Amino acid sequence: MRMMDAEFSSTTFVVFDVELRNQLGGPVPAAVAALALSGKDWEPLWRVHLGISEERTLSSEKPRTPRLPHELPAGSAGLALREIERHLTTQPHRIVAAVGIVEAALLRSERAACPDLASLTLWDAVALGRRACPDIEGGLDQLAVKLGVHLRPGRRPAPQEAWAVAQVFQRAVERGATAGRWSKFSQLEEIAGATPKPVEEKYLPPPAVQDSLFG
Repeated sequence: MRMMDAEFSSTTFVVFDVELRNQLGGPVPAAVAALALSGKDWEPLWRVHLGISEERTLSSEKPRTPRLPHELPAGSAGLALREIERHLTTQPHRIVAAVGIVEAALLRSERAACPDLASLTLWDAVALGRRACPDIEGGLDQLAVKLGVHLRPGRRPAPQEAWAVAQVFQRAVERGATAGRWSKFSQLEEIAGATPKPVEEKYLPPPAVQDSLFG
C-alpha cells in the first residue's frame, strides 16, 4: 500500500476467524475461515472455509496434548488449520483477527498440526481500529459503522466474519496512515501484534522446509 513502508507491502495478511457453537461443557469450534490479502494493494490472494464436526472444547482449564497430523480424525480443527497452513508461501505473513483470543487458543491447541501457522504473530484488528478511531471504544461492529463497513447484524458465519474483519482492518490501516498515526509496519506490530509462545521443536517441520517457508 502506497502510504505504508516496504515491509508492510511485502507481507501477506491472513484474516482468520473461528466460528463457535455451544455444546455441553463449553463452546466448540464449528468452522474456520481465512482470507489472505496482499499488503501491497489489498489484493485477495486465497480463501479457505472449512466446517469442523469434532466436538472438542477450547477450555484453558484442560490443557491437551497436541495431536500430530496422522492422529487427526476427519472433521477435526487440526485438519482444517493444516489446510490453511498449506497456503502459506515464502512471503512474510501475519494473522489478523478481531481481538483473536479464540483464534490464538485454537492455534495453540493444534500447533502440532499447523506449526508454521501457529508460529505467526497475530494482529488484533479491534485494537488497531480503536487507535485509528480514538473516539470509538466498542468492538468490531462499532468500528465497522465508524469506518463505513456495512455488516449484517447479529452472529455471522465464519466467512462473513473474516470478510468483516478484513474490511475493518484495511480501512483502519488506511485511516491511520492518512491521519499520520503510522507509516511503518513496525508501528502497527507494536500496537496490535501478539507473538505466540514458541512451538516446540519436535512439532516443527524439518529445517529445510522451515527455511523455505520463512526465508
